[in-house]
Amino acid sequence: MKLTDKKREERNRIIESARDVFKKYGFKKAAVSDIAAAAGKAKSSVYYYFKSKDKIYNAVIFSEAKKYRYRVSEAVKKINNPELQLKEYILIRLQTDKMYSNFYEAVHNFSEQDKFIKRLKQIYDKEEFEIFSNILENGVKTGFFDVSDIKYTAVGIVTAMRGIESVLLHKYEDSKAEAVIDNVLKIILYGIVKR
Repeated sequence: MKLTDKKREERNRIIESARDVFKKYGFKKAAVSDIAAAAGKAKSSVYYYFKSKDKIYNAVIFSEAKKYRYRVSEAVKKINNPELQLKEYILIRLQTDKMYSNFYEAVHNFSEQDKFIKRLKQIYDKEEFEIFSNILENGVKTGFFDVSDIKYTAVGIVTAMRGIESVLLHKYEDSKAEAVIDNVLKIILYGIVKR
């Protein structure tokens, strides 16, 4: 369906309203009527733009994923120091996981049957490994890092970050999470062996 600017605005308003509804109720408990009410639209108006609740949810996830990727990549581009890039990436990622909770939930708790989310997760994972690989590669080129295998080091860092991610998101406030991230980064970058 080709949309005029006005209709695109209407569709985006529905997506933003749906984002709040899904965040509040979760996918299963949210109803199209809740989304319509939040958007100030009739239910039939919502169905004009989206054939089902699944399609609305996919649009919300796609929108959040796009914003997520932009925010993370812009944050890393502004910094030249590879160590600070790693820290900033992780901090922004955690903040963004909280901001875009629908995307976070979809990517981390998806059903194998959901082809859209599965494909989005594959893209997300690939982009995340590329970002870490680029930071590591830049660090090696500038003499900041001594990494023999960038690919496996990126896998190790991403795996470590994912391991502490849920703890940081749910058990620490932002100010304390930064201290935990600093400690984890010190271990990743400098190890635990006294030199």
